[in-house]
Amino acid sequence: MKHLFLGAAASALALTAGIAHAQQPATTAPASAPAKPTYGSYGFDAAGMDLSVKPGDDFYDHANGTWAKNTPIPADKSNYGAFNTLDELSRSRTRAILDAAKDDPASKIGAAYASYLDTAAVEAKGLAPIKPWMAEIKGVKDKAARAGISGPFRFYVGQDDKDPETYILSMSQGGLGLPDRDYYLDEKPEMAKIRAAYVAHLETMLTLAGETDAKARAAALMAFETEVAKVHWTQIDSRDADKTYNKLTLAALQKAAPGFDFAAYFKANGLTPTDLLVAQPSAITGEAALIAKTPIAVLKDALLLRSLHAYADKLPDNIANADFAFYGTTLSGTPEREARWKRGVDFLKDSLGEEVGKVYVAQYFPPETKAAMDVLVKNVIAAMGRRIDGLPWMSDTAKARAHKKLAAFTPKIGYPDKWR
Repeated sequence: MKHLFLGAAASALALTAGIAHAQQPATTAPASAPAKPTYGSYGFDAAGMDLSVKPGDDFYDHANGTWAKNTPIPADKSNYGAFNTLDELSRSRTRAILDAAKDDPASKIGAAYASYLDTAAVEAKGLAPIKPWMAEIKGVKDKAARAGISGPFRFYVGQDDKDPETYILSMSQGGLGLPDRDYYLDEKPEMAKIRAAYVAHLETMLTLAGETDAKARAAALMAFETEVAKVHWTQIDSRDADKTYNKLTLAALQKAAPGFDFAAYFKANGLTPTDLLVAQPSAITGEAALIAKTPIAVLKDALLLRSLHAYADKLPDNIANADFAFYGTTLSGTPEREARWKRGVDFLKDSLGEEVGKVYVAQYFPPETKAAMDVLVKNVIAAMGRRIDGLPWMSDTAKARAHKKLAAFTPKIGYPDKWR
């Protein structure tokens, strides 16, 4: 079902109302409505609000009702809100930059953008760009793994949740082609339909990749992923900060999951951790056991299909359209793919973001805008400092530490001398 998505927090309300006013005519609340608040004094327009709805009855409709009623969801979106309009503005500006860069033979971003838009070349090459990787997958003889594509586990290096001064490798469950374990295990009819569509999608993708026996292989992969889903934690448990904080040594993890060579797995990804955080230990050990007993052909198919999904938008339309038909339409409810120029802008932002950003900042973020943002940030910092001073439950020692922490976030902008 289509729906509009707008934040109901006061800051989002300000942004929503301000943008809605530029798109929609002003509305007049009916006589029975409460008196119009003086929202304008807060620096935004109220045209997108529905003042006939009391905020205590339905704050979302009060804040966004008129905007929601009068703003259709574009065909290339599953939801739409104020931040989408900002994103579209940014994309349009970036498109203009890239269109101009295409005419410059020395421009790296121009050449990359032009190559992305050259659909004739993309179609002519077919699967040739990904064939070497597909051949490498076919040639795998053992279950040692390398990530980069969505693999059996997710991992990243970040701050230790209970020791923010330290960075540590964090690991969590993965290995599913559908969004969550419930998509495999929930018996509701709508979930059953999605599962059937997913298996059909896997079969289609294998066929488009030139593989044989696609139907049986799709069924085998679905059976494997269903077993993986059974050992996955629920979303509720996975949101529990205490349950998901499990610090282990690599040796302890290896001992708990003897069916998978974690040392080789991390080494293949350039990592040699001594300790790591494991969010869902029983899911990790359960997945390791499943990998150990699953035929390597099934695991190779999983890697092949994840690869096709990851690179679908850079491949010919028969692959890209099939991928979107399932992940874009069946799962997300989006009727149409975005225009190629929009996808091209996103491609450049992901692949050459810094180069594009330099030009964007030069054109759309002049010194006076930066100065205005510095003032805004300084005001926020000052307000936070005053809030710290006014907290009755915080000791003077704690306040001093809080001010020190606040100052640490703003070395280039400056921190009020009062709180240094």
